Amino acid sequence: MFELDHLSPSSIGQYMKCSAQYFYKRTIGPKPPTISLLYGSSVDDAINLDMEQKIESHEDLKPNDVMDAFVSSWDKRKEETKFFPSDKPKDLRETGIRSVENWLQDVAPTIQPSAVQEELSFEADDSKIVQYADLITEDGTIIDNKTAGRSPGEHISHDHKLQLTLYGMGYESKNVFAPRELGLDYMIKTKTPKVQRVRWTPNDSDIMLANSMVGFVKKGIEKGVFIPNRGSFLCSKRFCGYWKECQSEFGGTVKP
Repeated sequence: MFELDHLSPSSIGQYMKCSAQYFYKRTIGPKPPTISLLYGSSVDDAINLDMEQKIESHEDLKPNDVMDAFVSSWDKRKEETKFFPSDKPKDLRETGIRSVENWLQDVAPTIQPSAVQEELSFEADDSKIVQYADLITEDGTIIDNKTAGRSPGEHISHDHKLQLTLYGMGYESKNVFAPRELGLDYMIKTKTPKVQRVRWTPNDSDIMLANSMVGFVKKGIEKGVFIPNRGSFLCSKRFCGYWKECQSEFGGTVKP
């Protein structure tokens, strides 16, 4: 039996994708981040630096300040990152510099934030949901910043919809009224960086699904139900730092 203090969109998503991975993270602890997390965290740090000061100043920083923030974060975080032979950190670092510059020029001027990394925790199905929204604008739009290797199109994945729905539920719990809309700003990691912006509003069925998933995940964790998902593309030596423990305990073969 597991004692569950709280859930979050990321822990719910991790359990749904691979409950065994959730188990190992809880019992063993975090593994070193990979280059994808290094990139995403560095982008977040650069964006947060600009948006935090813009709440009061109503002006964006100079491009060099935001690009320097990305570089500083990257150089600091790379020491704890696990790199694979196929990774190209120098190239991706340069892509990140161009990407945050592009974001500052094309996207930042359209955003006036009222809050950055705002806590939107609330109770759902007898569970405490702890979560923090990347950006909340003055007009009540919640924006989550994502990085992606290619354009996702207009389709929002189920796990991203669940995350946004939980943000909306937390916002409404805190403010009594729902957010104006929810959105994802995807920073695409291409040679010529671009940003794709998607906006979405959950309906009653989406909210019902979110509540159901919270309940099912809570029950599964508390009852100790943890199952590896060998069919997932994430079940690989590259994407899962717990593959040795998982393969040893459950059997099967984890992909390279």
